[in-house]
Amino acid sequence: MFPVLFSIGAISVSSFGVFLAFGFLLGLFLVWRLCRAWDLNEEKVLDLTLLTFVGGLIGARVYFAVSNWQFFASSPLSLILINKVPGFSFWGGILGGWLTLFYLARRYKMNFWQLADIAVVGLLGGLVLSDIGCFLGGCNSGSVSKTFIAVSQAGLIGKRWPVQIMEAFLLWMSLMKVWSKALHFHQTGKIASLGFIYIGVIRLILEPLRQDHSGVFFSAVLFILGLTIYFRVTKQDPVTYFKSVIKVGTGVFTDATVRTRVVQNIRQSWYNQKTVVSWKARNLKKLLRRSNVKLS
Repeated sequence: MFPVLFSIGAISVSSFGVFLAFGFLLGLFLVWRLCRAWDLNEEKVLDLTLLTFVGGLIGARVYFAVSNWQFFASSPLSLILINKVPGFSFWGGILGGWLTLFYLARRYKMNFWQLADIAVVGLLGGLVLSDIGCFLGGCNSGSVSKTFIAVSQAGLIGKRWPVQIMEAFLLWMSLMKVWSKALHFHQTGKIASLGFIYIGVIRLILEPLRQDHSGVFFSAVLFILGLTIYFRVTKQDPVTYFKSVIKVGTGVFTDATVRTRVVQNIRQSWYNQKTVVSWKARNLKKLLRRSNVKLS
């Protein structure tokens, strides 16, 4: 696609780097909004967010270097030269950010799970844009495919699954779901657990379409971790919960009453989403009119 957006002399500006920066800014904005909504110390939380982001980057880079040690062993300086030797590990970033946030919460005596709730929302926003940058740059590419949605990837032969765009879309839907819950009352840690569940499920679904399938184990671990945290903070019995889910699932095919209730819930959810989108579109049009911007 477009691995390099533009060049300034001998300096090349990569698509992934630009979208990674935009992703960080979007994540920072989401964290700031939640701090205001929850009446938290904005400056302190934003400082912790910046440090957590740096810890995540270090973890992502170190994990990538360890995974490709045969290259970095002959040139250790390449670990620092990110512009010349790009490469980050998704799972290394998750682990590095998580450990950094845990240390900072202990260091400043703050509620770790409250910070984790905020961090996961910012993480989802950042991942959406970083996935788009990854698509343009050709990293974490999909496997070869002959489907109509297959596209060419930078530096690779043949058309492939656009898993980065697919993941960005699913993560955006997850962000919308988590954001609505984060703005209302919830048990501390629930937002983080839902974020882990969504990310784990999305990665598990898309992993078979990737060129590298090594993330299946970590995706499953993240999903199980999210479920564990969820049942712990909500104090629900997992067996009872899954029995009710199975009962509803089978009832869709065997019980007309259950089927009607599920259809009504889907329609209500669709109506709510459509109303929100319509409301935002009207507000955008009003803003454009006030700014004397005309759409052609």
